[in-house]
Order: sequence, then structure tokens, then C-alpha cells
Amino acid sequence: MNTTLECIPCFFNQVLASGKLLGLPPESIKQIMDEVGDELKRFPLDMTPPAMAYHIQRLFVEKSGEEDPYRSVKIMSNTQALAVIDDLRRIVKESQNPLKTAVKLACAGNIIDYGAFPNGIDVQGEITRILEQSQDAEGEEASSLFEFDTFKQSLHSAKRLMYIGDNAGEIVFDRVLLETIAKAFPQLELYYVTRGQPILNDALVKDALDCGLDSVATIVSSGSKTPGLILSDADPEFLRLYDGADLIISKGQGNYEALSQAEGPIFFLFIIKCEVLRREIGGSMMELILKRNTKHSKKAQY
Repeated sequence: MNTTLECIPCFFNQVLASGKLLGLPPESIKQIMDEVGDELKRFPLDMTPPAMAYHIQRLFVEKSGEEDPYRSVKIMSNTQALAVIDDLRRIVKESQNPLKTAVKLACAGNIIDYGAFPNGIDVQGEITRILEQSQDAEGEEASSLFEFDTFKQSLHSAKRLMYIGDNAGEIVFDRVLLETIAKAFPQLELYYVTRGQPILNDALVKDALDCGLDSVATIVSSGSKTPGLILSDADPEFLRLYDGADLIISKGQGNYEALSQAEGPIFFLFIIKCEVLRREIGGSMMELILKRNTKHSKKAQY
């Protein structure tokens, strides 16, 4: 997904909101805005939004003196999500369609996103809302943006599933989905992918371990430094695993922005939180998305 002109004011809004969230003085926030403005002069619109987001967040690292400025936010998100994991499992177990319910819960968990909502999130409030609204509606109308039947069929034929994670906190919802998949499709070899270094509230290997993802999948780092997996920046060892996967779940808006033009057996799983993205794929704001990539060839493009 290319950057649009509408993304540019969003970059500056992210600087302002993130600066306030991290407690930086106005002078430091203004310096970051100045540097972002200079960088935008050289930033082509055919680059993805995560590429600019990386540059912005590295400036926050410099100004804050913290290599992982969002660490406390991630710990809080993980802790609050883990507190309700048994509730999530119960909802899935009691559903008439456990796999579909687990997919929806994982998708809804994508709301825990400090990139899309840099002013902050009421994580506990959002989790409560997700739990209240997550009873499966069996008679609901099918949506072209929620391709569950195609996804389920792909699980039947797959041998290696790679799940590309997104944010801390929501990875607990990912764990419940992976547990459900593992139970229904025991033939699958499961991998869970994290970022390679701190960026926003995106999950690292430590977050995945803290949230018990290793109990259901092999945890690997992509080596990615951007809030969205840009394959050309990933580690060669990870890319070999990526090439060997015959089903990929790309979780979150940032991963969609980075991988929407990539080829491969990818299913994108996220909530629409951006008007630019909403226009690109259709649907409505806050709609749950489970959509297969339109480019199904497995030819790698790095």
C-alpha cells in the first residue's frame, strides 16, 4: 500500500500524540516535527506508511533516550489481556463455530494499536467491549471482506502456517486463535512472527514469550524494524521460513500496508482504522477484515 497525501498530516498528528503520551517536552516534539518535515521532502509516495513511521519512531528513541519507549505500555497491555484469556477461551469453546469466533476475537483485538491511536487506548475498556460483543451470530450475512470459508479451506490443505503478529496485548487474542487452529488442524506446523526491534507497541519475541505463544507455536523474529513487515528489510533466515510457508496470516493494519502488494498465500486479518485504507478495500470504519491476498503466487518479491 502506497503512502497518500492524506497520510502526511497523520504523520504529524502521530508525532504530537506520541510525544504527549511519552511525556516529551514541547521543544523536543517540535524538533521531531521539523525533522519529519525535512524527511518528507525526500520521501516518495510509492513508499509504504510503515517506512515513514519507522523514521518517526526512531526520532522518539533519540529524544526520549529509551530504546523501547513503549515498553511500559506493552507490559500493561499484555497483563490486561492475559487476565481475560480464560474468558476468551470460554467464548470460543461455547460458540457454535469456534474457529470463526476465534478469528473474530483475534481481529477485534487489533484495536489495541498505539500507531492508529497514539493519544492512548483504554485497553481494559476495549477488552471488555470485545468480550461483550463477541458472541457469534450464526445467521449473519456473508461479507466479501470476511472470507472465512476460503480461509478454513486453506487450513485444511496447509502444512506450515506462519502468523505475522502485530501489537502487544492483542497477541493474547492471537494465542487463542492459534490454540483453536492447532486443535482443529493438528497437521499444521505453526510459527508466530514478531518484530526484530522495538517500534511503537509492536510485539517482540519477549512479549510473545511473556504471553505464552511458545506453548502453541514456534516464535521467530522477522528482523523487521518497521511497524509492518517490509520483506526487503527482513532477515534472510526468516525469509527462508517465509518462503516455506504455504499459508500466512498477516495481522494488523501495518502489516497490510507493508504486504498488500506482496505475492503469496496471505490472509489479512485486522480492523479498518484508517479512512485511506477503508477507501482502498471498501467496507466501513472499524469493520472486521479477513481477506485473502489477490496475488496468490508464491514467488517472493524482496
